Amino acid sequence: MKALPLVLVASLVANAALVTASLRQRSAAQEASLSPRASTASISTTARSTGPASSLKLSPELVESLNSGNSETLRDFLRAAGFSEDMVRSIVQMRIWKTYEARFKALNPQQNPDPNKPWWKEDRSQQNRWNGGMTKAQRDESRRLQREVRDETERLLGPDVNQNRWQDQRLSFLAPEKRQSLQDIQQDYQELMSEVQQDMQGFRLASDVEKLRFLQEEQKRDIEALMTPEERQDYDLRMSNTAQQLRWKMTQYDATEAEYLAIFPLQKAFDEKYNPRNNDPYGYSEQPPRDQNYWKERQAAEKQLQEQIKSMLGEQRYADSLRNQENDYQQLEAATRRLELPADTPTRLYALRDTASASVEQIAANTNLATDQKKEALAALASRTRDQVRSALGNEGAEAYFKNNGMGWLKELEKGNTITFRKDATGWETKALPKEPKKPATK
Repeated sequence: MKALPLVLVASLVANAALVTASLRQRSAAQEASLSPRASTASISTTARSTGPASSLKLSPELVESLNSGNSETLRDFLRAAGFSEDMVRSIVQMRIWKTYEARFKALNPQQNPDPNKPWWKEDRSQQNRWNGGMTKAQRDESRRLQREVRDETERLLGPDVNQNRWQDQRLSFLAPEKRQSLQDIQQDYQELMSEVQQDMQGFRLASDVEKLRFLQEEQKRDIEALMTPEERQDYDLRMSNTAQQLRWKMTQYDATEAEYLAIFPLQKAFDEKYNPRNNDPYGYSEQPPRDQNYWKERQAAEKQLQEQIKSMLGEQRYADSLRNQENDYQQLEAATRRLELPADTPTRLYALRDTASASVEQIAANTNLATDQKKEALAALASRTRDQVRSALGNEGAEAYFKNNGMGWLKELEKGNTITFRKDATGWETKALPKEPKKPATK
């Protein structure tokens, strides 16, 4: 059950104008040899050069081929006219899809809007419904039509040698037929899961969760059965949930392939034990209770994992990677691009964290200051830091930066709380200043 890729449909529609212009030019050159009536077709001098499209005349054979519902005739005409196979495929696929368009629209209520429908509100019966409110019978018929489109396309044009260009290139380690089988498995199970979602009608029961969990496990088994042990390992390295999340971090590390291969099993072992939702992204499985001991154990395991990664990357690269993952720094990079600021702006402003951290430590440890004075000093530090950001980003840029939660820790300083930036992970911690001891009562 392979649907016509949406990107292909969009491409066909987008190419229609270019195809028409090309056809017009080629048809003029081909008329004499292709049509006994070519001498009667008029093509203006302007049309032969760069004149407006409205002045062009097409050969009757070309117009008849395009307007007819006979895709086979159109294919033969285009090939005889000298079009490349890629262009022939694009035009004929568009023609085939057009013959099915009305039937697809008839199956989908959203494709047939009611002209009398109130513009100021939605149809309540269609809200929170999957698949555009289509019934199971309509969805089955839609998939049947998709198969017909695919079969008719392959009958007329043969297999598409470029079909793998629509597939994720991370799967290039698989043979083309296995890639297609994998796509079919994934689509089959996605349709089955959509059926369950449709039946929920916005109200999930325990039995629904069990069905979805079962489908997830069956899909995993089918995918594993499709591949050899070596292919399964390669698939896991590229497409597992751990891989999806780790790949983003690898970009921040600017990691090599060897480093990825070394870090992946460590991260996967951690995820399997402490991030079970990585293998259940939809939350269909029951989660075990988590007590204080669990969180202590998890924190220790995460610290060990980070130490292992740091030892592979080195202190500086590890520190740079943590910086690149921080919202503070990411927002500064975005602001620098948007406002066309000097390239060193993110680094200079991010360094204010270290300055602030050292000042906070000094203020908190100053025994000559009362608690209220320390709070005032922390608030003043936050104000100075904000002023430095405004000076670099400008008022508008700075306000946007702070609203996007850039340097959100400044709010804690303004409340009179201390902040500490983590060294082994992203984020920061805050706590209130210790209370002053009560003075002994005077007699």
